[in-house]
Amino acid sequence: MKHANPIKRLGILAIATAALTLSACSSATDGDPTSADSPTSSPAASSAGADATSSASPEPSAPATTTSGTPITITAGGRTITATLNHSDVSQDFIESLPVTLPWYRNYDIEFITELAAPMTETGPFYTDVQPGDLVYYNPMDSITIIYEETTSVPTLTKMGEVTSDLAIFRSLPDNIKMRIELG
Repeated sequence: MKHANPIKRLGILAIATAALTLSACSSATDGDPTSADSPTSSPAASSAGADATSSASPEPSAPATTTSGTPITITAGGRTITATLNHSDVSQDFIESLPVTLPWYRNYDIEFITELAAPMTETGPFYTDVQPGDLVYYNPMDSITIIYEETTSVPTLTKMGEVTSDLAIFRSLPDNIKMRIELG
C-alpha cells in the first residue's frame, strides 16, 4: 500500500503533534514546568511526541526487562542489541516478517524510526505512557519506533516490546542507519 509523500505526512504529523503538545501543556494543573526542545538531528516530527521532558534525575541507561515474549536481536553499526517483542497482533505480524533489514533515522535525539512498506494488524491497546526502551508501532504512518530517551506520546501507539540492552548504544549510532532485526 503506497502512502502520500513521507515529507508531507511528516509535516502534517508535526502540526498535529504540536497541537496535542500545546493542548497538553496548557491544561497542566500540577505546576510542573515543561520545555519544548527543538529538533537537533531531523526535521521530522516525532511519532512519540515532539518534546522531551525535563528531568532533574539522571536518565536511565537500561530499561526494565521482561521475562515473557519473543526475544529478538537488532544489529546496527556492528553492535548487537537485544529486545523482546510482546504477544500483540502487531508484534506477531512483525515477527512473521523477520529477519529483515530496515533503514532507520534518528528523530529529536529521543528515538529511531523506520517506515514499513505495508500496514500491520492493529488492534491496540493504544497507550501514551512511553518509556525509554519501548518499541512501538505508530499506525497512522505504518512505522516502528525505538524510544531511547524520555519523551511524551501521542495516543495512537501500540507497544510492541522492550529493548533489554543498554540504551546508550542508540546515542552512539549514526543518525541514519540500517538495522537488521532477527529472532533470538
